[in-house]
Amino acid sequence: MTLSPAAPGLVSALAFAMLAGCASVNARNPEDPYENFNRQMFAFNDNVDSAVFEPVAKGYRAVTNEPIRGGVSNFFDNLGEPVTFANEVLQGKVGNAAGTVGRFVINTTVGIAGIFNPAGAMGIARTEEDFGQTLGAWGVNPGPYLVLPFLGSTNPRDLVGFGADRAMDPINYAEFENDDETRIGLGIARGISTREELIETIENVRTQVDPYTTARRFYVRSRAGAIGNSAPEPRTIEQVPDFELDF
Repeated sequence: MTLSPAAPGLVSALAFAMLAGCASVNARNPEDPYENFNRQMFAFNDNVDSAVFEPVAKGYRAVTNEPIRGGVSNFFDNLGEPVTFANEVLQGKVGNAAGTVGRFVINTTVGIAGIFNPAGAMGIARTEEDFGQTLGAWGVNPGPYLVLPFLGSTNPRDLVGFGADRAMDPINYAEFENDDETRIGLGIARGISTREELIETIENVRTQVDPYTTARRFYVRSRAGAIGNSAPEPRTIEQVPDFELDF
């Protein structure tokens, strides 16, 4: 069965509609009105992570070395460049969009499908934008903090953005011999790579007095910072020095 590229967006909208209909409101904290529901989902996600995702991530780290993991991470970062480019164009960040195109072309070719990062060595910095950030740049308010099963921390604006990004992902339109199986495999591999990178961060959150509050504050502040970012635009190719291939 082939999934529609718009399916993630529909799932996101349905998930929020279901949440709005079933979650109890906690009037004590207007920024987190669904706190009771969120804490239950946070505990559920943490239990699933401890039982499944964390052991897999640690196993992946145990059987690979840092250069291999760096190459895998670079590969998936490169796959995400077209979505970043689209959102930079939508936000009017023309210089960053041009830099993203340059990174993608260089890393896909010279960097062997993005496994290596020669563009970074050339001084073309990686920027990252998603549709949640685009909506924020357009003035859309985030809405209440939410924690959803498996997806984790989000809000209505970022939930819509997540669905839009998935719909824009070129992987949805690429043709493979076994389309769904390949896409699922890439999604699982990306998830494992990302979870391995977060091992220490999540362990640190779990040591806090109230991990839920720590995670909420981190998410809200980091997203606000990402939307309000004013990072310098990457240098053009003419402005960068010679480079060496590296991870």
